Amino acid sequence: MDKLSSIRLEDLPVIIKFILHSITAMDALEVISELREKLDLQHCVLPSRLQASQVKLKSKGRASSSGNQESSDQSCVILLFDVIKSAIRYEKTISEAWIKAIENTASVSEHKVFDLVMLFIIYSTNIQTKKYIERVLRNKIRSGYIQEQLLQSTFSVHYLVLKDMCSSILSLAQSLLHSLDQSIISFGSLLYKYAFKFFDTYCQQEVVGALVTHICSGNEAEVDTALDVLLELVVLNPSAMMMNAVFVKGILDYLDNIPPQQIRKVFYVLSTLAFSKQNEASSHIQAQVILPRQHSE
Repeated sequence: MDKLSSIRLEDLPVIIKFILHSITAMDALEVISELREKLDLQHCVLPSRLQASQVKLKSKGRASSSGNQESSDQSCVILLFDVIKSAIRYEKTISEAWIKAIENTASVSEHKVFDLVMLFIIYSTNIQTKKYIERVLRNKIRSGYIQEQLLQSTFSVHYLVLKDMCSSILSLAQSLLHSLDQSIISFGSLLYKYAFKFFDTYCQQEVVGALVTHICSGNEAEVDTALDVLLELVVLNPSAMMMNAVFVKGILDYLDNIPPQQIRKVFYVLSTLAFSKQNEASSHIQAQVILPRQHSE
């Protein structure tokens, strides 16, 4: 533990595995708390500037020694989290101690990207801890300890780790949208937004499907929030949203249960997709938008 901050990234998974396997019920919280403090994020993240250079290299169609190093570093990061996943899956003491260590953190500046990743990992790994994690997250969000910038950084830096937990993250988002607290609802909507932005096409489809389910739920707060997220996604990535237009069109079957102000948002989304100049394939939904719109008006 004393030498943890100076260990090379490629050696970190082995060292963390040894530490986690050496934990006892008596010292679990103390060890995890110290581990959380000493596991400097610069040893286990791919910085944004390196991500940008990696994308640039790919666009040029060639590799480089720096690109290979970035790939190697990212593999070490994934392996590190796999080690942690394995430990918390089979040792309830470790997962509970990790949640407690995060719960005991009492200022905005002390909350880290690593903390959010760990909450998502434990949430997706241990069913028994889901309610506990939801309670911790809700309290942190209400207190302002976990803010949008931290969430965005978490997805930006660790999207390769998080994408395998897409279904669990969407399940968490769904639960948060059922809250009566607007700050918690907003956080849930951000989970949907960043999952769509950073994950693959399959998860994007799941995000749109979940939002449509919220819109058709009849709960006014859910409907409004989900529609606002759809509006953001249409602006954020119209091409990806076009691929999921069939799910959005399904909302038309539930217009009788949606108030006029929200119907306007539905048609704004559909019209943006139908008449977007960026999408040559948009013409096939234009007729389906125009006729219902005339009927609605």
